[in-house]
Amino acid sequence: MYILQNALKNLVRNKGRNLMIGAIIFFIILTTVVSLIINNTSSAVIEDYKERFASEVYITPDMQKVMEEAQKNSSDGRVMVKKPEIPSEQLLQFASSEYLKESLATGSVAANTSEIEAIDQDDSNSSGAGTTSIVGGGGMMKGPGMNGNYKLMGDSWEEFNEGLRSLESGRLPEANGEAVISGELRDRNNINLGDAITFTANMSVEPPSDLNSDNVQEGDKVTVEGMEYTVSLSGMGTVRLQREVSYPLTVVGVYNDMTDEYANDNMPKSAGFNRRNEVLTTLDTLIDQRQANETGVNVNVTYYLKSPDMLEPFEAEVREKGLSELFNVNTDTASYEKVVKPVEGLKSISITFMVVVIILGSIILLLLASISIRERKYEIGVLRAMGMKKAKVALGLWFEILTITCFCLVIGLGVGTVAAQPVSDMLLQNQAEAASQADSGGNMMMGPGGMQLGGAQLGGAQTSAMPLSEMKISLDLVTISEIIAISILLASFAGLVSISKITKYEPIKILMERN
Repeated sequence: MYILQNALKNLVRNKGRNLMIGAIIFFIILTTVVSLIINNTSSAVIEDYKERFASEVYITPDMQKVMEEAQKNSSDGRVMVKKPEIPSEQLLQFASSEYLKESLATGSVAANTSEIEAIDQDDSNSSGAGTTSIVGGGGMMKGPGMNGNYKLMGDSWEEFNEGLRSLESGRLPEANGEAVISGELRDRNNINLGDAITFTANMSVEPPSDLNSDNVQEGDKVTVEGMEYTVSLSGMGTVRLQREVSYPLTVVGVYNDMTDEYANDNMPKSAGFNRRNEVLTTLDTLIDQRQANETGVNVNVTYYLKSPDMLEPFEAEVREKGLSELFNVNTDTASYEKVVKPVEGLKSISITFMVVVIILGSIILLLLASISIRERKYEIGVLRAMGMKKAKVALGLWFEILTITCFCLVIGLGVGTVAAQPVSDMLLQNQAEAASQADSGGNMMMGPGGMQLGGAQLGGAQTSAMPLSEMKISLDLVTISEIIAISILLASFAGLVSISKITKYEPIKILMERN
């Protein structure tokens, strides 16, 4: 107790010297508080944006390779460019990768039924599901198995998550063969919960290589791998093989819809494009009706990596599972770098500044501690001559520096927390301006969208992501613990300097030097 009381008295006796030491310690702690708050907040922001921008995988066609493949397969000098497709079975197989945090799979198929009437129904399509009409950047494109008055959607709950759709009555599908419909479709046909509706759709298969278009006619039956298909001939003599499948669905729910009926005003007012005719069910319901080698169900899978660093091994795995070299596998690193680059620069600046201040401050503190001990040598010699052991003298000196440090720590935490936000805003703004200037040098930021070929996206698109210009600063328990640890180490460092000085001399030698 005496040692502690004497230490507190010494702080009052030597105000000038202790104020100087306290000022240095306060400046170091203040800098540490601001730097660690900015650094830890920046790390959290970077991790968050890594997941949001750099973990989603995009598998897109390679424009150059698609053109080269089309030229290679040209026999009469005419180059027919066709958008490459990934079989739905392959897409679902990729989702089992160990490198993925999660994957979201959805599907759709155009269908018809004679049991109810669709909104804006086109009677010419009421008897079956014929050819596809896909609207893209290049206009309208035909394809198999998609044109119908209804669209059956598998595991497509995005609008529910966004609040654009909500369940009015009933429940969402919990098993295969269950579905929910729009309130408009229910009202048009007086549909009740529990009613069963059977929809039909077409599945297609590639014609066998030995099938000659000259030997078949429209409506002929052809058997492929044990399944019977109907021949359909296009105007250019192309053979298509289709078969009709049935989807008996039980209505278990009705949803309210705040989405636009049509994606844009240029769309024809047709039932197949009206979103009120979307019937929502499970993905397994859709794919269970078709064979592995068939097309007709449009499956889309979004992949999310556990870490952006796993992109290369994930690509190697999907290549082994059969992904064609006509496709690129990448993430939206352009958006990530554009958004997070200023934050990374801010984090680097804060850590560098903190390290420099701690080093310079520790050197100044070392000099002040050495001068302080030299000035107090006689005091220490008297205490030692009175019989006080070296350890107790050293403990008293350490208590003094620790008391100063604790006082500075309390003030530094308060001032640093207030100062961290404006300092962060200023530095982040400078980093964002530097990043914007670097990006304006002419480099196009490419993302997953892109170049169009006959309505199909085949390349990258310029990212619309903006650099992060504001970051909410907060002081958490981890940061407080780090600041306290650094402060104690700082006090201990200064105390060790004092202890090393007083252990070199015996009391008699100290008193003789004083005389």
